[in-house]
Amino acid sequence: MGGNLMGLFGSDDGASEYTAVQLDESYTQTVDETPGVLLAIRPYKDNQGIVDGAAMLQSLHDVRTKGFRSKNVSQHHSFELWFDEAKLKFYIHAADEDAADKFRRRVANSYSNTQVFWVEGGNAFPQIRPDDYIAGAELDLNRHYYYPIRNHQGEGFERDPYGEVTSEMLTTPETRVVVQVVFRPAKNDWTEGDGGLLSRDEGVDDVAEGLRSDQVVGWLNPRTRDASKKDREAADIVEMQRGQYGFHTNMRILAASPDKYEAESRARGVAGMFTRYYNTMTEQGFTDAPVPTSDHPAFIEKLHTREWEDREMILSVNELAGAAHIPNKEIETPKIDWRYAQRGGEVPADSQREE
Repeated sequence: MGGNLMGLFGSDDGASEYTAVQLDESYTQTVDETPGVLLAIRPYKDNQGIVDGAAMLQSLHDVRTKGFRSKNVSQHHSFELWFDEAKLKFYIHAADEDAADKFRRRVANSYSNTQVFWVEGGNAFPQIRPDDYIAGAELDLNRHYYYPIRNHQGEGFERDPYGEVTSEMLTTPETRVVVQVVFRPAKNDWTEGDGGLLSRDEGVDDVAEGLRSDQVVGWLNPRTRDASKKDREAADIVEMQRGQYGFHTNMRILAASPDKYEAESRARGVAGMFTRYYNTMTEQGFTDAPVPTSDHPAFIEKLHTREWEDREMILSVNELAGAAHIPNKEIETPKIDWRYAQRGGEVPADSQREE
């Protein structure tokens, strides 16, 4: 069910695990050969950041089911941060044109004056050159997804965590860094379990009840340990997951650079920023899994296709908002491609469809 506790702050030998390699070939993906629609976003600084992001995700939770067992056949989309051409940029990849139109409307409703436009022509992903070193990672959870990670509610983030994430992405002009968050709406009963028919036999209420229960501990000297104050508080937090919308999520990080050390440092550093989304009450957080060197070509293909795979990671709307949102002036990272004009300003030269 994800990694282990050691992954919360990187592994013991993290420097050796993040090993960048040269693939001796170029990887280019153009807009014309990319399924779906790539939308570019230029954020307006005066918005509510994560809070607006949660509202937008709530409005995008559109589950589609099919067949007798109500199989989830919902489309998947991705939210992406790029450091490319020495700028920090924001993108959404929509599965088709209808979804792209919906994204444009919902972003406009949630983030006033933020500009969203179709990318038409050019590349749909930063180019990887033959002399580049590649390093990457995927993120998982260290516990079952019923235990929430740190988010903006309750005793959550003091500041937008994107300040640290984007600062860690800043690097040399020749280096490219990508954070890709692929999300797909989960069925509304994702917190209910299945009554023991499958592996997901417990629901959030069962987990919460277990946390509140006294436990017999010890083998040589068995004794009853009362549920701690922390256990009871964790139970309350887990219980709050019931009824919330959730999204199946994949998170990937890629760094490409002619400098081997820079590729390794950026992949490791950005992944490390996400492991700080650790919730001390539920003991839940992201763990980073460096991509083995032999898997880099397949990993690039995943990024290009915006592939969704079942990694048994479901995030609630509030959790996902922390990992996929449009930032505001609270983050002071330079090199962000901000929009400074209010709605009605000029249309960018590379856009024919602007929201």
